[in-house]
Amino acid sequence: MTEQDAYILGSSETEHRRLMLQARILRPWTEHFLRAGGLRPGMSVLDLGSGMGDVSMLAAGIVGPRGRVVGIDRDPVVTGKARLRAEREGFGDSVAFELAALDDFDTDEHFDAVIGRFVLLYQPDPAATLRRFARFLRPGGVMVFHEIDLTNEFSSWPPSPVWDESYRLLAEAYRRGGTPPDFGRRLTRTFLDAGLPGPAVECLTPVGTDASSPVVRWIADSVRSLAPMLERTGLSLPAGLTADDTLPDQLEKAVREQGSQIQGPLQYGAWTRRGE
Repeated sequence: MTEQDAYILGSSETEHRRLMLQARILRPWTEHFLRAGGLRPGMSVLDLGSGMGDVSMLAAGIVGPRGRVVGIDRDPVVTGKARLRAEREGFGDSVAFELAALDDFDTDEHFDAVIGRFVLLYQPDPAATLRRFARFLRPGGVMVFHEIDLTNEFSSWPPSPVWDESYRLLAEAYRRGGTPPDFGRRLTRTFLDAGLPGPAVECLTPVGTDASSPVVRWIADSVRSLAPMLERTGLSLPAGLTADDTLPDQLEKAVREQGSQIQGPLQYGAWTRRGE
């Protein structure tokens, strides 16, 4: 399976909007992981699977004008959009985006940090990916990755059956598509298999306390992006739900009726430093 084949969420306009919503929700967690992992002003950073550019621009805000971030992604559409967004945000030369599959990327440059969010789980051999990109780190450089686990049970309380069934669809779609939905919990073993020092690891969880939480729309939009995969693999939404523009409203109604607190996917951060 190639990197392109493994990304089961597609590259539609719906998916691009979902990525930006996801970035807004996850920004505090990603920033925490990056800072805890050692990103500092003046660093040079390589961002793997940069997508719409949110993690690259977040990293650029941390390393500041004396630093530099290079984001790489294989999708020409999102790479073009990332360049436009960075230009509009005034990042200038401090952020650059290159079109390249991870397996094809090469450079003579060495970086102070290699980072990524939700990228390792889509790689055929995540440890090999880490091993390969460790070559582009300076001695003492850091690797920081933010990954996900969609397999947490009991994601609402009081239980909202419609929410819980919709949420479980995500993990099952990933499984049937050949992507591990619990990759976050595999980070330590992946780093060790790559020949890296064992990482520090943290796990955090976004929680919605009412039906208007952005977590509801995030999960609804994720289900919508996965609709083609659901159809191909014989999965279907709970009875009465439709995977169209109204799905967020449908899930909001189900959560509101139960007065449920909802839990989103587990967020894992892992970081380590290359030996001197």
